[in-house]
Amino acid sequence: MAALSAPTPELIQPTDSWIEVDLDRQMVILHKGAAILSEYPASSGVKGHDTPPGLYRVQMMEKGPDENVPGVFVSDILIFHLGKEIGIHSMPMDAQGHVLDSTLGKPSTGGCVRVGESASVFEFAEMGMRIWIH
Repeated sequence: MAALSAPTPELIQPTDSWIEVDLDRQMVILHKGAAILSEYPASSGVKGHDTPPGLYRVQMMEKGPDENVPGVFVSDILIFHLGKEIGIHSMPMDAQGHVLDSTLGKPSTGGCVRVGESASVFEFAEMGMRIWIH
């Protein structure tokens, strides 16, 4: 597993469980204290709809599936920016659950973070958990 590419923000305590989104590597990384539990390929926002870097908290959790635009559904939703409805979620699906776009590893979303292993990330998350995007 790769080392952090930047110093961990001071607000993340050494014993915290937290989620890291590495925009350069297009990865979602699950941390428990100093240990990396898992790393998953992800896709963030395309230019003009960039995923906003910063330190956030999980503000809403919704298992879904929810229709986020007409005909497109996502599940395992972790909202970290309530004002703009930006979060981490599954691959986009149609109403029958068929994946519409399986792109991972490069920016391809309208600002959210898409992860193929969204159920594992959702299961790990808790309300109020820190999410660090850099």
